[in-house]
Amino acid sequence: MRLYFLRHADALDGPDDEKRPISPRGKHEAKAVGNFLKTAGVQFDAAYSSPLRRARETAAIVLDLCGRLPPSGLETADALRNETPRDDFERWLAHLKTTNHLLLVGHAPTLAERAGHLLGFSNPEALSLPKAGLICAETFDGRGGRLVLFVSPEWLNARPLAR
Repeated sequence: MRLYFLRHADALDGPDDEKRPISPRGKHEAKAVGNFLKTAGVQFDAAYSSPLRRARETAAIVLDLCGRLPPSGLETADALRNETPRDDFERWLAHLKTTNHLLLVGHAPTLAERAGHLLGFSNPEALSLPKAGLICAETFDGRGGRLVLFVSPEWLNARPLAR
C-alpha cells in the first residue's frame, strides 16, 4: 500500500482556524500537486482529510484532478488533526481497509512526524513538510515503510524556490 501524506495548501488567515479556506496561491499549489500525481498515473482508492476546511479543500482539488475517486469520496478523520495522539493515529491507520493508493491530508507538524515515524526516523523533526508538500511511503503493515517520493511545491513550480 502506498500512503500519500499531503499537507494542506496555503490558507487565508481568519479568526476561526477550523474554517480557514485555502488561498488563491493554495489553489494553485493543490492543482500543481494534483497534476503531478495525475501525470504519474496515481489514482486514489481512498482519501481521508482532517475536518479542517483548508485540508478538505486541498484534498478535493487533488482528487478532482486524479480521477477514479471523486471529491465526494473524501472522508474526514479526526485522526488527521494535530491534536490526535500518535498512538490513536496508528490505531486508526491499522484499521483502514488495505488499498493501493491512500491519500491522507493533514497539518504540520504532525503529518510529517507520522510519516517520519512510519519510515523509521528517530528524530521527529528530521522530516519537514511545507504547505502542499507530499510524501509517499510504501508500507505492507502500516508500522514500517520505505520512502517512495518527496515533493515540494517549489519543485512543481507552484511556488518560487526559497533562497
